[in-house]
Parts: sequence; C-alpha cells; structure tokens
Amino acid sequence: METSNLIIVDSSGLISLVVESDSNHGKALAIANQFVGSQGKALVPAEVFAETLNILGKKFGHEYAAGTVQAVLESSAFAVVPTSDVSRLDAVEQFRTAPAGVSFTDCLVMKVADEFGTKDVFGFDKQFEDAGYKRLTSVKERAA
Repeated sequence: METSNLIIVDSSGLISLVVESDSNHGKALAIANQFVGSQGKALVPAEVFAETLNILGKKFGHEYAAGTVQAVLESSAFAVVPTSDVSRLDAVEQFRTAPAGVSFTDCLVMKVADEFGTKDVFGFDKQFEDAGYKRLTSVKERAA
C-alpha cells in the first residue's frame, strides 16, 4: 500500500465527518469524498474508534453513536487497526513532555502515523501540524 494513499484518522476528523452541525463538517466531507475517490485507506487506531464512540454517545446518545460510526466503517476506505505496544509506549513518552493542549490520543495518532510511514492525518487539531504532520485539506481549501 502506498503511503501517499494512507492516512491516520483522529477523532476530530471522524466527529466532524459525521456531525452535520460541526463547524468543520463541510471540510471533513470534502476531504473524505476526495480521499475515498483516490482509492486511499484511512486507518482508525482502535483507541480513536473508542474515543469517537464515547464522545458521540455522550453528546447524542448510544444509538446515534453506534449507527453513525458503523456507517463510516462500512466504507471500504476506513479500517480500524489495533495499535502496537511500541506505538502505545512511544505515545506515552511523547505525551509525558507534550504541551498541555495535546492529548494522549493525539500522540497516539502521530505514533501510528510513524509506524505506517505516513505524515497524513485526517483531523483538525493544530498540534498535528505543529509536530510536523500534514492535516489533510480539500482541493477547495488549497485553492483558497
């Protein structure tokens, strides 16, 4: 699998994709449609999957959360992947010295990206760019 067609998904990207009232929904939809059209693969670390379900469940109820996330995962472009012990331990080490606004999940997304040899992240948290990763943007955003 080419790394140019491989992205690591953060919960901020998934939530923006499925919540129509989210301020980044339009951007997330454009990015996802573009990505799906490129035959790419979006890897969702298992912890991101759990975090997304928990956030959506608290905000909108369990039925909505389960149905929405299940619909995303039925797309062949998305796959939940287990994180390796090495990635988890590396994420803990990064988290230890990370700025206060960086979550453990953010650190984990970055380490999973490293493990799979990509810098591309589907998420809207600025800390990914600050750490040298590339937040995906839509063609429309890049043209602006």
